[in-house]
Amino acid sequence: MILQWDVDSGLAQLDKYFHSNDNHVIAGALLGVGIVNCSIKNDCDPAMALLGDYIDKEDSSTRIGAIMGLGIAYAVAIQIGSYSE
Repeated sequence: MILQWDVDSGLAQLDKYFHSNDNHVIAGALLGVGIVNCSIKNDCDPAMALLGDYIDKEDSSTRIGAIMGLGIAYAVAIQIGSYSE
């Protein structure tokens, strides 16, 4: 939670977990990406770029981690209207 809104440092810390052979560790890293990007508006949109690749994975824990990460990343932004058009 220390790196919650620090996208650059937070993603750098989470990167090592994406290289794990354990799908549950990868799912946790995906949730971490959602937490790091929570209520952050970034032109590069790193949450969608990273998490979108894992939505179609065969492993259910990885898919769930990606979907929950996206939910966490965008729930507050939608609530406050920063992503409404």
